[in-house]
Amino acid sequence: MGCDRWVMLVIPIIYALSNVSGELKRFEQPSKGDGSLSFLVIGDWGRRGAFNQSQVAFQMGKMGEKLDIDFVVSTGDNFYDNGLRSVHDLAFEESFTNIYTANSLQKQWYSVLGNHDYRGDAEAQLSPLLTKIDTRWLCLRSFIVNAELAEIIFVDTTPFVKSYFQDPEDHIYDWRGINPRKHYIANLLK
Repeated sequence: MGCDRWVMLVIPIIYALSNVSGELKRFEQPSKGDGSLSFLVIGDWGRRGAFNQSQVAFQMGKMGEKLDIDFVVSTGDNFYDNGLRSVHDLAFEESFTNIYTANSLQKQWYSVLGNHDYRGDAEAQLSPLLTKIDTRWLCLRSFIVNAELAEIIFVDTTPFVKSYFQDPEDHIYDWRGINPRKHYIANLLK
């Protein structure tokens, strides 16, 4: 998908959500004493350390230290290929806890789901039980982080993609909490 198309998709969503931001769950993220804020953004990462995930995590640790990051944003596809099987799935620790080990990455991770995450037990990633395994983890479908300097709006856009519902190919998606799709989207964009 081209950059122009993403911009055209993101702008209406941001505009629509700006009118309902009070309805989404909010989290406070203080800035540094000097008023600055820095964070890293990553997506499509959950590969149990394979496919260069460990090398990327190492470089993230170096950059996280250099930038003195406040938190990490995860944009989805957190666990390949098919999400987590349950809250007890070892993939959580093998792809997250045991990979992002640098001191600089021991900060809050704000995460949303991606399409691959819906191919497993999507509710598992959203479960607060994972926070008991690793306190950095926070994953919701949509929410706002108030970072003093900016409000960062997180929106799980997977339910917006009609083809995942109408033509899932050989994949089985976990749409609990989403179906009926039109109702879910209408409520989100009220």
